[in-house]
Amino acid sequence: MRFAIEEINNSTELLPGVSLGYDVADSCFDVVDIQAMFRFLSGKQGTEVEILSNYTSYQPKVIAVIGPASTDITMTVARVLGFFLIPQISYLASGEILSDKIRFPSFFRTIPNDKNQVEAMIQLIKEFQWNWIAVVGSDNEYGRKGVTKVVEMASALGTCIAYQGIISTSPEIITQVISNIRSTVNVTVLFSNELIAREFFSIVVAQNLTSKVWIISEAISLSEDITKLPNIESIGTVIGIAVKEGKMAHFTEFLNKPLSRVTAATMGHGDCTDRGTCNQQCSKCNWLKAEDLNFSHILEKRISHNVYAAVHAVAHALHDLLQCNATHCNKSRSILPWQLLSRLKTVKFNLQDYHLYFDENGDPPAGYDIVSWDWTRGGAHFKSIGSYMPTTRKISINPSLIHWHLDDNLVRIQFVHASQKHLHLYNLYSCADCLSHQWSPPKSHRCLDRDLKYMEWHNPFSIFLLILTNGGLLLTIIIAIIFKLNHNTPVVRSAGGRMCFLMLVSMLCSFSCVIFYIDIPNKIFCQIRQPFFTVSFTICLSCILVRSFQIVCIFKLAAKLPKAYEYWVKYNGQYIFIFLSTFIQIIISTVWLITDPPKPDSHIIEKVIVLDCNTGNIIAFSLSFLYTVFLTVACFLFAYMGRDLPKNYNEAKFIAFSMMICFVYYILYMTSMVTPNQEKYTSFIQAFLTVTSAFSIALGYFVPKCYIILFMPQNNTVIYFQSCIQDYTKKQNESN
Repeated sequence: MRFAIEEINNSTELLPGVSLGYDVADSCFDVVDIQAMFRFLSGKQGTEVEILSNYTSYQPKVIAVIGPASTDITMTVARVLGFFLIPQISYLASGEILSDKIRFPSFFRTIPNDKNQVEAMIQLIKEFQWNWIAVVGSDNEYGRKGVTKVVEMASALGTCIAYQGIISTSPEIITQVISNIRSTVNVTVLFSNELIAREFFSIVVAQNLTSKVWIISEAISLSEDITKLPNIESIGTVIGIAVKEGKMAHFTEFLNKPLSRVTAATMGHGDCTDRGTCNQQCSKCNWLKAEDLNFSHILEKRISHNVYAAVHAVAHALHDLLQCNATHCNKSRSILPWQLLSRLKTVKFNLQDYHLYFDENGDPPAGYDIVSWDWTRGGAHFKSIGSYMPTTRKISINPSLIHWHLDDNLVRIQFVHASQKHLHLYNLYSCADCLSHQWSPPKSHRCLDRDLKYMEWHNPFSIFLLILTNGGLLLTIIIAIIFKLNHNTPVVRSAGGRMCFLMLVSMLCSFSCVIFYIDIPNKIFCQIRQPFFTVSFTICLSCILVRSFQIVCIFKLAAKLPKAYEYWVKYNGQYIFIFLSTFIQIIISTVWLITDPPKPDSHIIEKVIVLDCNTGNIIAFSLSFLYTVFLTVACFLFAYMGRDLPKNYNEAKFIAFSMMICFVYYILYMTSMVTPNQEKYTSFIQAFLTVTSAFSIALGYFVPKCYIILFMPQNNTVIYFQSCIQDYTKKQNESN
């Protein structure tokens, strides 16, 4: 950062006559980053209240922030800076979540998005045809999101994820993860930050997990701290995704200049801010050369170039805002953070051989180098073996540059690639899909048969349904006996007379449909159960509809349309209507069975195979269902029209109750068919609703009449019915 700022301040082309200043905060700990953020936000003028009330003119201490490094802390900082629209450019925070401009409106970065990094890993896995891998990540936003993305994209590619886990610095957790890796795979993807990865690899070495292939993320791919772990070379072959190396002319010379270091015991002696007065302000200052300090990370030009590019991005945006030309800038213009933010979104410039701009998510067009850890020359060296560019989504790699640190667990096979011969690696664990009737447990190398699930006779659900069905059949038979013994009474005649027995027969058929849902579905049962029920239930609904219509017609329409009523009675209009109504349903069901009948089907849900029947011709099924709904609505309407009839004829509330239960049945029936992942219970739900619909007719229509016959015989006489009719006629005349 200092190198970039000094370069810009000494430049005659970029920001001529304008000097950039900076405020630096160490980012060793999260709390330091937070404190630094609030120090940067402290305004040059005004209080916090004034800042919020006069937002657009608020001038913080800085107009742009470079950093911090980790994704987790960057999210916290970016939320606050985004509220004040202070542009922030991170050089290391690669988490995909930071591309969300709604949550982080002022965030940019010069490191690629982790989504691109995962794509590079997947292309690498595809290149070497590794099809049985483990995926491990650190217990933070960076690692968890990385694992999720790798698993998602690798699975889509057809690669088997034998194991996935999350690690922390806990030795117990790491040991368990290592045990799983040892027993399942030879290739592991590690998506981790440096702190947790260092602890992980130290335990990998201690546990003697050797000769594996490791694909590691950019956060650790160039970590010298990890490569210096004792006996680290025993872990096997390490291939990493690294930020592309950029060019920074004269950077090495800059590093070799003498640097001052403050070693004052206390801060009471003042800050060492100027080289010329350092010894006067600080009680203890000394001059150090680059070789006296540990520059293992500073010298890493890949990360340094990201910082360098971030500073230059701010400078180019300022250059445009200050309307700079080749000689001077408009220094009188005051630059506010939100203005700089707007200009950064459109900035485009060349940085030596690197063309930098930010897309709509604040991400750069940067790619990756593919590096290998090489111990052949003594010590660890980072060898570039290929590259990946997000713009083309293609990987370019030279496998001959890789020195494989493996044993006989991996087989080397010669293959021809790009007109050259290279070593190609195949894992002995070949990933093969289990058969459709099988499943495989996690970390397993074998396939197990799935359990078959259907409504067995001894299943508690089936027993419950059979109890309900037998109860319904028994109730129907009892009703039939009561009506037969009292068939000449006014109650039975007003209920429909002989037509009641047709309804009771259709109810017996409806209850009997339940047996077609139990046991392994077969072709005959699948074709019978739904059409048989809809035809039976249509007969029942048609009888209720014609009976309701007749009662309304007698009391309200017979006098107005005497001729029509006479023909209706003379030619048995009620039976003709029942026949035609049922015939329409029979035609629909016949077309259904001829074109595409329901047939046995199966659904795979987790570890089981659910056996059931499909619907077949969906159009015919829908017409059959809708026709039943239409009859139910018609019954409800005619019952409602007769709500003011004599009380012994007024059955509006009973029929309405029955029809409301039917409506609930229809809704639940359709819900059971369209609700995802419920195929385990579809047969039970549909069978239960079939029984319920038949019960609704029995309880709502017949049971009240049986109650009058058995317990209120005084209301089942001709005299009582005539008195009710006379009362109704008298009230009608009075109202007229």
